[in-house]
Amino acid sequence: MGLFGHSVLLAQHQIKVEANLDATRHKIDIKQQIIYKNNSDASLDTIYLNDWISSYSFSDSPLTKKFLNEFQTNLYIAKNSERGYTNIKSIVDGDFKTLRFERPVSQKDFVRIILNDPLKPGTEIYINLSYSLKIQSSRFTNYGVSKKGDYNLNAWYLTPAVWDAGEWKLYSNLNFDNPYVADSNVELQITVPESHNVYSPLKKTQTQTNPIPNQYHYNGKGVRNHGIYITKEIYKAFDTPNYKLLTNISNKKINIVKERKIIERVSEFLSQNLELTSKTKMLLTKVELKKNDLYGLALLPDFLSPFPMEFKYELAIAKNLIKKQLDRDLRVDPRSDYWLKNGFQMLLLVKYLDLYYPNQKLIGKLADLWGIRAYNFSKLNYNEQYRLTYYQMMRTGKDQALSTPKNKLLSFNERYTSYYKAGMALLYLKSYLNEKDETLWIREFINQKKGGGISTIDFETYLKTKTNKKLDWFFEGFVVKADASDYKIKTVSTKVDSIAVKIKNLRQGAYPITLSTLKDGKLMDSKWINGFKAEKTFSISNTNPDQLVLNYQHQTPEFNIKNNWKSIGTQALNKPLQLRFLRDYQNPNFNQLNIMPLTEFQNVYDGVKLGINFNNRGLLAKPLIYAIAPSYGLRSKSVTGNAKLIYNRFYDSGKLYNTMLGLTLERSSFNYGAFITKFQPFAQFTFRSRNDLRSNSTDRLQLRYINIQKDNSSNPLDDNTIPPYQIFNARFISFDNNIADFKKWYVGLQFSDDFGKINFNYEIRKRTPKDRHYSLRLFAGSFLYNNLNISENNFNYALDRPENYLFEYNYLGQSESSGILSQQLIMAEGAFKSKLEPSTANQWMFTLNASASIWRYVQLYSDVGFLKNKEYDAYFAYDSGIRLDLIIDYFELYFPVYSNLGWEINHSNYPQKIRFVFTTDISKLTTLFTRKWF
Repeated sequence: MGLFGHSVLLAQHQIKVEANLDATRHKIDIKQQIIYKNNSDASLDTIYLNDWISSYSFSDSPLTKKFLNEFQTNLYIAKNSERGYTNIKSIVDGDFKTLRFERPVSQKDFVRIILNDPLKPGTEIYINLSYSLKIQSSRFTNYGVSKKGDYNLNAWYLTPAVWDAGEWKLYSNLNFDNPYVADSNVELQITVPESHNVYSPLKKTQTQTNPIPNQYHYNGKGVRNHGIYITKEIYKAFDTPNYKLLTNISNKKINIVKERKIIERVSEFLSQNLELTSKTKMLLTKVELKKNDLYGLALLPDFLSPFPMEFKYELAIAKNLIKKQLDRDLRVDPRSDYWLKNGFQMLLLVKYLDLYYPNQKLIGKLADLWGIRAYNFSKLNYNEQYRLTYYQMMRTGKDQALSTPKNKLLSFNERYTSYYKAGMALLYLKSYLNEKDETLWIREFINQKKGGGISTIDFETYLKTKTNKKLDWFFEGFVVKADASDYKIKTVSTKVDSIAVKIKNLRQGAYPITLSTLKDGKLMDSKWINGFKAEKTFSISNTNPDQLVLNYQHQTPEFNIKNNWKSIGTQALNKPLQLRFLRDYQNPNFNQLNIMPLTEFQNVYDGVKLGINFNNRGLLAKPLIYAIAPSYGLRSKSVTGNAKLIYNRFYDSGKLYNTMLGLTLERSSFNYGAFITKFQPFAQFTFRSRNDLRSNSTDRLQLRYINIQKDNSSNPLDDNTIPPYQIFNARFISFDNNIADFKKWYVGLQFSDDFGKINFNYEIRKRTPKDRHYSLRLFAGSFLYNNLNISENNFNYALDRPENYLFEYNYLGQSESSGILSQQLIMAEGAFKSKLEPSTANQWMFTLNASASIWRYVQLYSDVGFLKNKEYDAYFAYDSGIRLDLIIDYFELYFPVYSNLGWEINHSNYPQKIRFVFTTDISKLTTLFTRKWF
């Protein structure tokens, strides 16, 4: 039977592919037939095909935009030789009539075929295609052609998209998983060079006559995974009673016998919990292992890891084979109902750990070390990391509803937390329903829906056949909202035969919770109470408990469990203080104080500072934080430091995302032997879209009252015209932090007894697909009133080196007027690089700063502006030069060339004119590594 024969197998669609790989050009020539059957109740005039290879061909594809959102530019600026694309030569129907096709403008990784005649329900059409694929580099998503010449392809030939509920499900490649495709029967023939082998999850068949060397034949029914691996490697084969596993995963330190035992144990576990009915073929690769990796301490390399090497290997294998089996058994919408499959996966993984590693601790072998075993976190089991990770995202305002479309999830949530939250949600539901074995749900539910698609509604319907309890709070609340609950026992009133308990919910999530009674630390009784908002009083029998506890076994995902305990009678004492070196997991029975050693460098006047930070931080973020951090400057030989009290509130819904209120007190050097004390009460309100946390756009309103006092100093370098003073500062900032299209603007007001100011700053940065960088910054500032002495210039606008009178810029040497530290550049106010005179303005200033790429990190910059001083005409300033943008905002070098001073490059003191941007702020530097996740 030829490729384009007319035999029809019983399935929704039939796909036949004849492919030939040219490994020298990284191209695959394909002849393909799709027999598309319209199983809907509507006539179709178009058919969409997934073409994920083309997602690598455009600098404005959805995949490229997602990477840019995560601060990755590899695909955006890729060379043509690294890109992938599909070149369609012809598309004809069964009568060889040409079918027109096009690509949607915003989703060019789909092909829209316009039918010559509408396809009526129950009928089918033959679509014959001829096209070639240029395979992309694997450096973008790990799929594609590697440097070794191996081809890891998860979605390569064209496949029918899904028509469901009266619409096409067009899900572009966003580096999540395989395309959402309709089930198809597949016949695949592929010819590769003799140097390569082919591995596919499909069934391998033999040719009937005249076998061609390195031509492979495969087929399969109801296929959704169209991946293939064309590689020079030889995959290992493991034959278990339930499946045959082909893999290139290995660990040189684990022998083949142990490896086989691990795979057999996982196979047996899957058989027991998912009731595998027939032996299947599984393919597990290094690429998939990397995309579905472990989290936390298990990510550490073996020489640093606190876990046995075999444990890490087994857990990685178990996690991935569980996922693969569920991918086969469950057909869900991968962008909306993915949470259900994620939850099932986590339930099975947690059960696997409980079954085979019940005593494995969160920190592994470190839990037994002297000095560590006394810590609360050393007693936590390995599985606790999932709950703690989810709680941390909840407490930092990054939690998202289970029903959030997958493309709207934060990267960290998509990769990790969405699994953990889904697993915790199902365990919560299991506890509420008093279900003994939650994996029974998975077995029964899968068996009921085998071969068909499933949804959240299907799961809800299934559960309602198992219980009479109301489930609206879960499916209409917990699943679709990110509202957290936070129950607190407010008051307890004891009578002879009863106890009245007033409970308050501090958040908006009205979900069920348990109320338990304890005596001498032992559980007496526990009962579920329905969720509610605000306050409610409950009456329970008086069995003479000494403690009442909400959520005793942590079954309810709750914002804060520290306020869940209430002692009765003689036990109603203040919680004792627990001292901890560094940090620990919070025990709700104790108040915790951390003692952390401090080593930092802020300026040359203090030098290296050694100190101690006393704070109440825990492993999980807290709304109320206090810290006192005295330190000793080895150079200033003086005590400096800071103290702060901050209340930080994140909101579950609405435009207002975060409120931060606080007081800070700081003592630091601003010159040799000269110190300032800065007291600052402040309020900050952050606004962003709760519906799209992936957006890098935020707005912020800041209100500050800054009181700065100066310590007496006998140092002749001390300038007596600065502190003390008080300034009220209000500033609104709008920030769109996109790596290829950056925008930021702010307007600020400052008021003191002697002056008032209004400032405006607008900045844009563009990065093109050719990796060209362009930036433009505008600054305009004016005194509203100025009663300062004309000789006082510490509050003036600065052309090249802003006066740090609010002590908020990270100057390494604020008072330096010569030497390398005086050449530090702060991109504020005028932001000129050349040092011109006049350098300050006591009336108004207007400047423009621009730069453009010359080659890679080398740019040409230019600054122009006007500044106006009282009793003088406006001064026009300009400069230009070369900029080395090594790490933007963190490490940059500026080489002045020409300015009002002429050709500066010819000046004898030119090295002193070079300016640099450099930060030692660790918290700012860490954002370089975390910004892609959050």
